[in-house]
Amino acid sequence: MKTMKLAFAALCCMTTLSFTACSDDDSSHALTQEEKAQCLMAVKGNYTGHLIYAAKNDKNVKDVTDTVDVKWSIVSDSIMTIEKFPTKLLAENVTDTTLKAALKTAEDQTITCYIDFVKTSPVQFLVNPKTPAYNLNYGGKDHKVQVAFFVNNYSSFGSYDLTKKVMSMQIIEGAIFLDGNQTAYLKEGVPFVFVSTKKE
Repeated sequence: MKTMKLAFAALCCMTTLSFTACSDDDSSHALTQEEKAQCLMAVKGNYTGHLIYAAKNDKNVKDVTDTVDVKWSIVSDSIMTIEKFPTKLLAENVTDTTLKAALKTAEDQTITCYIDFVKTSPVQFLVNPKTPAYNLNYGGKDHKVQVAFFVNNYSSFGSYDLTKKVMSMQIIEGAIFLDGNQTAYLKEGVPFVFVSTKKE
């Protein structure tokens, strides 16, 4: 856990800085189709790794993260899928206790993300997750709950280390919608960090 906590902190700090720098450097240069094809060739495949998220540990207050195994794949220069994203993690920071409890019972969903390569070396890309929707019944009524993520935002990104063959990325849970209306049930953005351990 200590290793993962350090990895989480280092990843959040270092990759955010490097990605911000690359966004500034490349602001006037959109990648060509040939460059995007080069990026896709490097990252295309199926990944297994860790999803790192903020979590409290009552036995060790210095331990501020936890992990769960997760799989994802990049199939084209515009599509990535995250398999069975744990819904209970999306529910964890919801402030409405009734909705939170109901959302925790929902089945995990595969989340499709639109990606856009912005740099070739290292390969870096924006990640725009589609909004998953959950049909829930609580309080005696049926409800449609949607969990929106940050999109078109340099805080939602991925990076691939060609030497180590390791992918790191981050997406951020940004808002909860209830029956089509945005709520105030999420006080702040919630980051989820992914680090691959295997590529096929």
